[in-house]
Amino acid sequence: MESGQKLQLQELLQSLEEWAPLSRQESYDNAGLVLGNRNGTVSRALICFDVSPQVVEEAVEKGADLIISHHPPIFRGIKHIDPSSRMGRMLSLSLQHGIAWYAMHTNLDNTPTGVNSYLSEKLGLQDARPLVPTDAQGINGAGVIGVLAHPMHEKELLDTLKRLTAVQCIRHSGFADRKIETIALCGGSGGGFIEAAAAQGAHAYITGDIKYHDFVDAENTPWLVDIGHYESEQFVKELILKYITEKFPKFAAHISERSVNPVSCY
Repeated sequence: MESGQKLQLQELLQSLEEWAPLSRQESYDNAGLVLGNRNGTVSRALICFDVSPQVVEEAVEKGADLIISHHPPIFRGIKHIDPSSRMGRMLSLSLQHGIAWYAMHTNLDNTPTGVNSYLSEKLGLQDARPLVPTDAQGINGAGVIGVLAHPMHEKELLDTLKRLTAVQCIRHSGFADRKIETIALCGGSGGGFIEAAAAQGAHAYITGDIKYHDFVDAENTPWLVDIGHYESEQFVKELILKYITEKFPKFAAHISERSVNPVSCY
């Protein structure tokens, strides 16, 4: 990884938080600076989906002193730190090499130009707006709902999603010769927003991690399309890189080569 401009970590994080303020994160989340000192300096950033031992090792090898992830590496409280455990190895190695961790999770999900906007733009949704607004103006919020310029039949939509996301298997609630025009979507685990998609008249709802019983009860819901958690949010890495590159063109930021989908299909 080539050398780049040194930055005050606070300067970089302040810019990221202007884009995706921490105030937009959900109450259960742990976005923001998870490990490190805001008053320090950074020279290289590695961008990933999840912080893993492999990603931390890559950061060490490439001389990165900042890891920016989508999922917070510490999500629930830690009661014990065992250096031989997965978390213990990551923390020990990061502290040893002065590597900070920063997460952009639901605060970026709830931002209009966040991960949901990428997929909605690729699908060509028009009049897109938050599926579940979090402000009175209806600008910020979870998920997206919009209208296709040219309606699609079910298999056409699935083929389009496969092409856009490289997903190997799409779970859905069955074919019924539907004509899809209004689409709701939410990256990640969006099963909680099925009713919101139904209430707003969505013909299809695209998300990840839909539960079995949601499919069982899908008779009065939009067509449920589960493309997978990682697959629905994988573009967040490119979004973060694009933002940093535009704001700090001389700063060295790269997407991790070892940040991969932890779920395999046979």
